[in-house]
Amino acid sequence: MKVSRTYRIEQETADRIAEISEAEKKTATEVIESAIRTYSTEKYVENTARQTDSTDSQALSALIGQLAKKDEQIAKLMETVADSTKAVQGAQALHHETAQTLALESTEQKLSRWQRLKRAWRG
Repeated sequence: MKVSRTYRIEQETADRIAEISEAEKKTATEVIESAIRTYSTEKYVENTARQTDSTDSQALSALIGQLAKKDEQIAKLMETVADSTKAVQGAQALHHETAQTLALESTEQKLSRWQRLKRAWRG
């Protein structure tokens, strides 16, 4: 039983249907029905699945490549952080020594003249 339906399609699609129907000497309805039948076949579904798998594999490969690059970047950053940590520790040690020296000098400056002279005579 045939049923009449109306669908809205883009002009470009309508032009393509007209081209195919002229080339194959079929009506537009026959071209559309043929396309729908082809779309529904197992062969079409299998091909689409293979294309999807292939596309997924390519995308997966690309992502794995990007992850490998990120791993390299992370390793370099970890080395940089380790080097920076050593430099900061060295700077902190130097600062600590400088602070102690300044504290001693400050203490000596607070002594009276007489106390400094006594220290100097005692050696």
